[in-house]
Amino acid sequence: MYLHTSFLTLLFYLLMAAGLLLLLLPDLKALQSRLRMRRRLIWRRKEREEDSFLSEHLRLVLQTAGGGILTPGSFLLLSALLFLIIFLVGIQSLTLGMTLLSALLVAALPYLLLRIRLENLRRRSSHEGESLVAEFLRQYRITGLNIYETLERVVNTASGIRISRRFLFRLLLELRDTGDPFRIRMATDNFAYGINTNWGRMLAHNIRMAAEKGTNVSLAVEDILIQLREARVLSEERRRMNSEAARMTLFLVPAMYGVTILLAIRYLELPFSSFLKNQFYTPEGLTFFLMILFLFIGNTALMSVINNQRFDY
Repeated sequence: MYLHTSFLTLLFYLLMAAGLLLLLLPDLKALQSRLRMRRRLIWRRKEREEDSFLSEHLRLVLQTAGGGILTPGSFLLLSALLFLIIFLVGIQSLTLGMTLLSALLVAALPYLLLRIRLENLRRRSSHEGESLVAEFLRQYRITGLNIYETLERVVNTASGIRISRRFLFRLLLELRDTGDPFRIRMATDNFAYGINTNWGRMLAHNIRMAAEKGTNVSLAVEDILIQLREARVLSEERRRMNSEAARMTLFLVPAMYGVTILLAIRYLELPFSSFLKNQFYTPEGLTFFLMILFLFIGNTALMSVINNQRFDY
């Protein structure tokens, strides 16, 4: 009898709780919506907050050159770990100053390798500009000014844009995933950062305007293409002129040095052993040889930088 009464009492309280829950259900739903909206606003506020310069720089470099495998925090942790390992190994046999210098140099190697890869990707993608913009403009008109379908077709069908296709594919994924103007701008800025040219920034700006506001950017993109074609003519002429200077630097300097050795041995009757002694075992001879070597390497590196610079207007 006592158990039966307890059961009925519990059932009564459960029914009362269910009734109160039904009465308060609209208010609870409204409260849940407000909490969800507040969390969403907090998340978007955090998303819009600017990261530190180092974190933002590493994020862009890692995303462009490293494929986004590592986060900035993981990359810094890896560099710190390399620094610690080299420091612990080097302190056993080197001085403190040399140990710190060696550890810093080794810890900086991952970043240096990323920068080398980034600049190589930028240089190669910059030379794809004319093909990329021409295909983009063609597909943009074919698809009836649909920017998303244009990007998809360029990614799937265009040839000769192997590097910039990767940047476009990432941009397409980010644009399809959002309609927020802030995130659209971030995506197009990342695309422009990968190429890092004037035409890349202009193309990214036009893609942002088309995706954000639906603006017809065909005339602006056509203007970019015209400027790229004019820049191509100037670039080919500059490359032809610089290639002649590069060949003169690369072949003429060693040839002239070799000719001076032959003239000294044959016409001045200077023994080859004496020439080596005067060249490498006297302060004056060694200084002049090192100056010739450094200037030759410096000129070669400078010509290489000039001939392999990014294509831009």
